[in-house]
Amino acid sequence: MSSSPQHSAPAPSGLSHAVAADIALYREKFRRRLPESLDELHGPTQGVVELPLHMAWSGMTSYAWASRAGA
Repeated sequence: MSSSPQHSAPAPSGLSHAVAADIALYREKFRRRLPESLDELHGPTQGVVELPLHMAWSGMTSYAWASRAGA
């Protein structure tokens, strides 16, 4: 499964140039931490998957992986 490339969102208008530049750098820093496509993800096919903290959006950092082959 592929997703479209991620692009930096424009900074909200009404901000100073310095603040807008800081926001753009902040967003770019986090954008680089994740793959551009789901096809780039690799990992275990069974067991418990431990996510890095920057990917634990829901607060959970580990998930039990159960293969659904033949299900």
